[in-house]
Amino acid sequence: MNHSGHPRAPTLFWTLQGVAYLAIITLILALLLQLTGCGMLEPRTVIDTVTIDKPVPVPCKIPPIAVPAWNVDRVSPADDMVTLNRAIRAELEQRRAYELLLEAGVKSCQ
Repeated sequence: MNHSGHPRAPTLFWTLQGVAYLAIITLILALLLQLTGCGMLEPRTVIDTVTIDKPVPVPCKIPPIAVPAWNVDRVSPADDMVTLNRAIRAELEQRRAYELLLEAGVKSCQ
């Protein structure tokens, strides 16, 4: 009541409109505070190390395997049959040894 005995007229603050305005102003202030808070934070760099097991093709580098001088290539057609037979048998052993070297080279790349 005021001094004259009449009830006081409600102020704008306590009416429904006043409450709605107060809610909107509070909401705007809260949003502004949140936005300014985000602007003050320093950006964080997140580094995650992830291990991926994936086969990667790698070029196979083996030293070149030299072709031996074959025994039969050293025999002349004028040589006798015994010499030619010995050269052929020796070359068979040479070829077996050469094949083993080649197979070992291929196996080392697999």
